[in-house]
Amino acid sequence: MAGEISSENQQAGQHQSASAAIDNTDRQWIGSFSRERWYQWLKWGDYLLYGLIGGLAILLLFLFPRLTNQIPTSAVVTMDGNLLLEIPYEQLINSGETEVTANGFHYLVAWQDGQVRFAEADCPDKVCVRTGWISHSGEIAACAPGNLILKLTGKMDSNLTDDDALDVIVK
Repeated sequence: MAGEISSENQQAGQHQSASAAIDNTDRQWIGSFSRERWYQWLKWGDYLLYGLIGGLAILLLFLFPRLTNQIPTSAVVTMDGNLLLEIPYEQLINSGETEVTANGFHYLVAWQDGQVRFAEADCPDKVCVRTGWISHSGEIAACAPGNLILKLTGKMDSNLTDDDALDVIVK
């Protein structure tokens, strides 16, 4: 009987060593997989698909702003939702500038050729000045310290319906 127990223990020990060998080979395979270059697994179709997706993204990036057929009608400067200044589009075609004061900060709003911008500001961050010229309907330039928003408003082209209109333009 003692001989039988020892043979069972030997078989159990051999079984454990066999499973340990399998675990080691699995670890080696996983280790070699992690050291391989990931792009070796890609096929030519993968590269084609990634190229098509990237090309479509770039195409839409440049075409999307041209799909907006809104005609600018005026530029408005608002502070906390209250209208401070409205410049009609007919005046925006000519060159001009005006000063605006809001929350203790002074701004110079300039316009020419249908474009408008914050030309100068004495606010601390000057994000509004760095925004530059805005020329399409719906574009905005904002100053957080002064709570000012400069926006070009527009109307829909007569060929478009409200369903064709864009909801948001992000610059």
